[in-house]
Amino acid sequence: MEEADRLFALPLDEFTAARNELARRLKKDGDADAAEQVRALAKPSVAAWAVNQLARKEPEAVRSLLNLASRLRNAQERSLKGERAADELRAAQAEERDVIRTLTQRAGDILREAERPASGTTLERVSSLLRAAAVAEPGRTSLREGRLSGDVEVSGFDAFAGLEVSRARRSASAGDDLAERRRQKREAAQRRKTLEKQVRELSARAEAAEQQAERRREADSAAAELESMDTAE
Repeated sequence: MEEADRLFALPLDEFTAARNELARRLKKDGDADAAEQVRALAKPSVAAWAVNQLARKEPEAVRSLLNLASRLRNAQERSLKGERAADELRAAQAEERDVIRTLTQRAGDILREAERPASGTTLERVSSLLRAAAVAEPGRTSLREGRLSGDVEVSGFDAFAGLEVSRARRSASAGDDLAERRRQKREAAQRRKTLEKQVRELSARAEAAEQQAERRREADSAAAELESMDTAE
């Protein structure tokens, strides 16, 4: 729905009111199903909002990231089958890092232009979100269309699509390769658990701060309206 897409392009503070207004209008027009779908849209986190703006302002760079993620997945699959793909994998990983670094810097500019803090924590979440969303569906489509709301879950094989491969693997035996891949998977899984815990904690803090700020703005608005009424009397 094109109108719903436009919600994700709005300034973050305007999202909730615009979403609710669109849902009311759709319901009034007799489209209850569409109204329910719109009302269910979650307000993006600050990092997700910044990534959504990247999809609109830097579409070529986002497409490049998606293409690189596909290359990484293909190289990883070939490597796990025992094919020689280490050089290709390292090259794609290096390119991916460069693209994510450039997009993250641009996201910082977008946040500052919107008068939002571009803290190190927020930019790290932007980088992580870009990398995770590019791996597999439905994250890839949401990234391409700029409709992300929050963190993207990556599981199974996809969680290891960007795993680094050592040069020593080229001369290792098949048994050593298997042992190395298992070790790397265990380390990546443990690292993932740690990062997921950190993301949950940081997300909760950020959401609480954002909700508090929104309630303060609503209170200030109500106070101003009350003062206006008192003056009129």
